[in-house]
Amino acid sequence: MDSLDKELICAVCQDIFEEPVTLPCGHNYCERCVKDLKRSMRETEDDERARTRYYTCPLCLSPCDSRVELKKNTVLSNIIDKYQSKKDTGMECSVCKGEQKLAAEKVCIKCDEYYCTVHVMPHLENNTLRQHVLIDPVANTSRLCKVHGKELELFCTTDSTALCVYCMLPSEAKHLQGHNVVKLSDSMDSFKEECKVKLDCIKANLSKVQDGLSILDEQSSATKEEIENQQQESTKVLSRMRLFLSFEEKAWQKRFSVDLVQEGQSVRQKAERMNRLRSRLLQAHETLGQAQNFHDPLILLQTLKNTDWTDLFDEKTCENQISETIEWNHAKPTALSKISPLLQSIRKTFAGEDIMFNSSSAHHRLKFNPERTTVWLTDDGGLCSASLSSEDFYCVVGEASFCRGIHYWEVDVASVHSWAVGVSYRCQQDRSGLGRNDLSWALHYSRDRRQFCAHHDWLQFSFSDSGLPARVGVYLDMDSGFLSFYDAVNIKHLYTFYCDFQAPVFPAFCLSLRNAAGASQQMKIINPTSNKRLGML
Repeated sequence: MDSLDKELICAVCQDIFEEPVTLPCGHNYCERCVKDLKRSMRETEDDERARTRYYTCPLCLSPCDSRVELKKNTVLSNIIDKYQSKKDTGMECSVCKGEQKLAAEKVCIKCDEYYCTVHVMPHLENNTLRQHVLIDPVANTSRLCKVHGKELELFCTTDSTALCVYCMLPSEAKHLQGHNVVKLSDSMDSFKEECKVKLDCIKANLSKVQDGLSILDEQSSATKEEIENQQQESTKVLSRMRLFLSFEEKAWQKRFSVDLVQEGQSVRQKAERMNRLRSRLLQAHETLGQAQNFHDPLILLQTLKNTDWTDLFDEKTCENQISETIEWNHAKPTALSKISPLLQSIRKTFAGEDIMFNSSSAHHRLKFNPERTTVWLTDDGGLCSASLSSEDFYCVVGEASFCRGIHYWEVDVASVHSWAVGVSYRCQQDRSGLGRNDLSWALHYSRDRRQFCAHHDWLQFSFSDSGLPARVGVYLDMDSGFLSFYDAVNIKHLYTFYCDFQAPVFPAFCLSLRNAAGASQQMKIINPTSNKRLGML
């Protein structure tokens, strides 16, 4: 069969012949391929000086006169028609690879595969495969018995199994003893009845599935509506809060303006009283200075007995006047006292947390002051040796961890070259740097690249900013699950992580080896209650 395939291939188009014709040299080509060959015809002159046009055979290069009328090869055409009709049935070898599959010679009922002459050999040689039933190729093997390869014509009602006539032979006695075997065609009514029962069952199940989908749609709609309502309500609350803050801001500005005006008036009044006292003292000083040159004792006596200056001659009385002027009661500033309790609470939240370094969590090259509010990188062990990567980080975490609530701290990074701040689950140093695993979240900054980079596990988002922030604010909401960083001086948002915290987290800080040596680098956090600063040198 493989050889036949090759013989039916045209040497020009490399496909099966279409309308084959035979050249004088005996080779066959498609009719349209011969027309293509004639386009390359040449001219020659014979002895009679007559011009002849010819083309050459691609296989033997024999000249072919273009005037010769070629005949259709009827025998070859019929062979091709039969070959094509056999291939059009779809009975091709299912094991052959490529576009030119060979025609199937046998089909295995058990394997449900079609085999050509080559690929059927394992079924003829292997002892196990030889037990399979091979028959001539048919379009549908589902109607054949898997054991005998014969058409299924009987039905065993006991086993609900279709049988062929060979299944009823004495040697195949499985369905003889106590089994009820009838013609397959006679079971049509029972099959239809069973089909109706199963169809009703399927319809009932489809109805239940449809009801379930309706319930899911209702639940989804209700949940969606509830979420949208919550979103709208939250938006309204936030809008009211923004409006409230706007009102409060204007009220604060007004109150502080009033306080400033009142304070200015009070200072001016005190200054006027002090200036009046000063003027009297200067006047008395000048008059008494001149009185020393008087020659008239009466005038000198009258000057000394001037009742307007009696209080000026008493040092204690004068001091009391000065003290009374300085401590003179006036309107006290009221703006701070009128801040609402809600904003007082928010104000306390943003005052910052008291944090100390956990020295046990730090690398041995990090040293601390006795209060553990300052840490610095030492040159001990060769900090900048070539064996160390310039991307190595030295990290330390805070003493206390956060489990719930809202927390806030600010980090002064104005003099730090490369740094990272964030939070971490574990209370230990990490040479890989904060955020480069699933146990920490961090915002990195590199002054070389003038670039920020947010890190958590596989997440890495880089972005640039117009300038290095002098102070970074870290806002942590454990209950809502977000960690936000912003420029605390310019009040500008930098990056926010939306997290699902599964354990308490520690404030974490990191310094890079890059350009760390020989430079005084300080990272500071303001501790509001102790008014101390947490520094990184």
